[in-house]
Amino acid sequence: MARRQTWLALAALAVTAAMVFSGCGSTTTQSPSSSESSTTTSDSTSAGGPPPTSAATTNSQPAYPPTDAAGLHALAATGDASAVHEFHSEGVGLATCPQPKREVTVDTSLTGRRLAADLLAYFYAQGLDNPCGSLVLAYHDPSEAGNAYTGGRINLNVTDSSGAPNGDPNASGLMHQIEVDTTGADAQTINVTY
Repeated sequence: MARRQTWLALAALAVTAAMVFSGCGSTTTQSPSSSESSTTTSDSTSAGGPPPTSAATTNSQPAYPPTDAAGLHALAATGDASAVHEFHSEGVGLATCPQPKREVTVDTSLTGRRLAADLLAYFYAQGLDNPCGSLVLAYHDPSEAGNAYTGGRINLNVTDSSGAPNGDPNASGLMHQIEVDTTGADAQTINVTY
């Protein structure tokens, strides 16, 4: 009987020790902000744990609004191109350097940063970043086409070294100016030149 009580006491002590020591070590806290989330990892050195190896790591949310081509691509990588539904496509501009024009629909719940990310994801997935320029007009319903866009817009203007609109699809040294407009309560216009 004494032997059984000793084993039970040792088992209870082992379970208690495991519970106490499982609270030691790494703890993670998140403090989201409007533009990015950060995760901080700290180790409990007061309980005898090892010193911290990394003070903080930042979530991979891209800067918003983007200020360069890399920022546009990073924002697009967070978007969902399938949230953008094309209903009309045509080529406009010069016959030697046509500019794709796409009319698309987006859900009314998409606004601000999320809308910009989804439109950019669609823009790059469709290969619309081209040397002749392009236009994407987003509506909430196809029946709105022909009127001012209601969802958002991406307008890519490309100029040659003299500042004139580009007419040569094989030209080099071009300047791209992209404008991304979003609608809704958090509407914003993003202008990036590269």
